Amino acid sequence: MKKFICLLVIAFLFASCGTKNEESYFIPKDAVAVMYVNLKTLSEKGKDLDSKNLSINTLIEDKAPEEVKAFVSEFMTSENLNKTFRKEFILGFGSFKRLSGFGGLALPIKDAAAFEAFIQPLLEKLHDLEKEENVGQDKDFTVYSTRELAIGWNNKTALIIGANNYAAAELKDLTNLKKDESILATNYFDDFFDVKQDMGLHITSTPLGDAFDGLLNAFAGVKVNLEDNNLSYHGSFEDDHIYTNTNLKLNKDFTSLLGYKKWMTTSYSKSMLDALPNSPLLLAKISIDPEAYFDHITSLTDNKVLPVQAREELKKNLESANSESEREIGMGTKDIAKIFDGSVMFAITEGKTVKDSVYDYNYYTGEKTYTIVDKKIPNMYGVIAIKDKSKFDNLLAKIQEKGAPFEEVSPNYYEIEKNAFMVITDDFIFFTNDVNKANEIKTNGKLANKLSDFEHKDKLSHSIYLYTKGNIAELSNDFAQSLGNMYNPYGGYNAYGSDNTMERFKDKSIAIYDKYFGENHYFVDTDGGESFTYTKGDKNSLIQTVLYGDELAKTMNTLMDDVKNEEQEMITNDEEITETTMDAPAEDDEDSENIEIIEVIDEDDDSVYDIEETVIEDTESN
Repeated sequence: MKKFICLLVIAFLFASCGTKNEESYFIPKDAVAVMYVNLKTLSEKGKDLDSKNLSINTLIEDKAPEEVKAFVSEFMTSENLNKTFRKEFILGFGSFKRLSGFGGLALPIKDAAAFEAFIQPLLEKLHDLEKEENVGQDKDFTVYSTRELAIGWNNKTALIIGANNYAAAELKDLTNLKKDESILATNYFDDFFDVKQDMGLHITSTPLGDAFDGLLNAFAGVKVNLEDNNLSYHGSFEDDHIYTNTNLKLNKDFTSLLGYKKWMTTSYSKSMLDALPNSPLLLAKISIDPEAYFDHITSLTDNKVLPVQAREELKKNLESANSESEREIGMGTKDIAKIFDGSVMFAITEGKTVKDSVYDYNYYTGEKTYTIVDKKIPNMYGVIAIKDKSKFDNLLAKIQEKGAPFEEVSPNYYEIEKNAFMVITDDFIFFTNDVNKANEIKTNGKLANKLSDFEHKDKLSHSIYLYTKGNIAELSNDFAQSLGNMYNPYGGYNAYGSDNTMERFKDKSIAIYDKYFGENHYFVDTDGGESFTYTKGDKNSLIQTVLYGDELAKTMNTLMDDVKNEEQEMITNDEEITETTMDAPAEDDEDSENIEIIEVIDEDDDSVYDIEETVIEDTESN
């Protein structure tokens, strides 16, 4: 926890302290992963944050090791950072060059003297450092290194490199890179390096292709091209929301294997909106073309990217599944795929509050107890669109003949198990644990307050859409705990009695999250995905996120202190009880003799019962 707090502070102070810059020239083009942090935009967005009054400052002062306190208070100040670093871009990378991993950071500095003054106290704490000067193409780098860590700088850029071995050699190689050996020579960097975004991450498979293409073909028979698969991620703190964007670009081989552009769709049956409530806490939607998906899976049997063994095994399994389906239910697997539209939606609402049992075990007394608490059980709704109702009826009839685990309430209305219901209409299959809504769908074919009135229904046009808001985390937590208690009521036992810190923290953290964040929207389509996380309050999303993390850290620290005090109080009480017991007067000597008589009696002696009765009577009379 202390390390996390320190890292959070350091990261924020850096952000408080462009364009394509000098640092780009020191990132090798064979890097598998590259990231950047835009110090300029983050600094502008964080300028209204009162960082000096954050609770985390007090936590560091009270709890951090002395060396961390000194480093943060003396060197990681805003003044010191502003004096040392340019507000441009921090670049980072990871590489598997020569099959040995190494990576690092490229930092924008104002000049060599400022950075050396900044880093010198840290260098003094490292042992066995080797120093080299006049390193690099222009002989302008100074390098300090151990076997696994190297720090070097010139008048514009500082490099920090970590490696399994020979960190100094890796750093020196970077200082000698030519432009066509750097990331500037790749076909993705220009598009990836978006100066308007606060941060970015790019992962490419191209460097792995050189190393593994031949190996996969030789040892696994897989003739797949590993190059030119790229995933890019960008994130930005906007005024009232956090925005992220993810783009995926795959080469021809991987596209043919996944085939998602053929079977991912955006369309859905509008009648599904009639079966879901209009104010969900969670809404999920996915659209695929079942027939196209089936055709894609079938096409893999002729895809020569796969080894012949895999293709033949897949072909055999598909034929077996089809034969089994025709024999058991009178339909082939593709015929079943044609029954469904391919649209699925799922929603959760507040639901109801029920009584539940929470068990506990006191480590000190051995006492097992349970408490009756209120738990929120959400109402859940699912809808699957049907394309061919008559064929679905035939399918359902065959399933019922095989002993399906549901009971007919009335035509097209079934109880699957206790408190779970299924209603079938001409357009969809409706599932729910809410009997009132099941009855409403059965009677009217739709809900009175339905998703057609949902304010964000325009976002359902994406292939995959997920929406959450409010206390969905609390509902999910309560529901999961209830299921756990149902199937394993003693699974919640706390072996240490009072130490339920994480459980208490979980409850408080949910409330804290709800204080700072509102609705969440996630979209996925064939070319990537986007997310919008909306924040509450009058500050921008960066400041609200920092305040959220600060309050979370403060709450966790307070709870840990409370638990520590409670444990100490319990130990003190136990010690007092022990002392009281030890100071109690000894038993009467006559009683002690009577006890000794019982202990030496031979159990096989027939007179044992008479003796025991006499001893007991004498003891009671005394």
